[in-house]
Amino acid sequence: MLPAGIAASLMFVTAGALLAHGIPKIFSDETASATPSMGFATMILSRGTFVQNFTFGTPTVVALRRKVRVKTKSGFVTKTVKFNVDSIVKAISCTPTNPCDTAFQQATIQPGGSSGWHTHPGATFVAVVQGEGTIYRAVGSDCVATKLGVGTGFAQMPTERHVVHNEGTVPFVVDTLYVLPPGTPSTAIRVDQPQPAACPSIH
Repeated sequence: MLPAGIAASLMFVTAGALLAHGIPKIFSDETASATPSMGFATMILSRGTFVQNFTFGTPTVVALRRKVRVKTKSGFVTKTVKFNVDSIVKAISCTPTNPCDTAFQQATIQPGGSSGWHTHPGATFVAVVQGEGTIYRAVGSDCVATKLGVGTGFAQMPTERHVVHNEGTVPFVVDTLYVLPPGTPSTAIRVDQPQPAACPSIH
């Protein structure tokens, strides 16, 4: 069972059939080889199948335009109406006919270690169990660093290229829930990625 910190991450879950966007390309055009991990180990705690109707993603707002025909005393007038609709940027959708796989995993990074740059093929929800670490994300041309401590949690989209460093003095341990495409083997939960141009000095 994951720590309570993961509950905050699950606020990203949106049920039902909402307006959604397709997932952008996960892999970049960069040709550099994958960055290796160091002092990094993982253990699958359990696997399952998710058969309910759910869409996982991050909230967004979509601006829509619709033409409306209004009757007036002098006849009909056509107007263009603009309005915003709550939606999500979809990470993954699950249905009874196309169920998702789930996996609970524990990862440990030793002091001075690194996970190496990588992505995941589905929605990811993480809670910190022990130690302190830093997650670096390549966001466009920016390299965004976030400190992580016990009791904190975060969620990730499948397009998010990231690396986690243990810059502390004790092992950094996290528990993670993955919501995955059906049939994803445990060996494919992590997808190695090349060094991003946005973070040239972070390995």
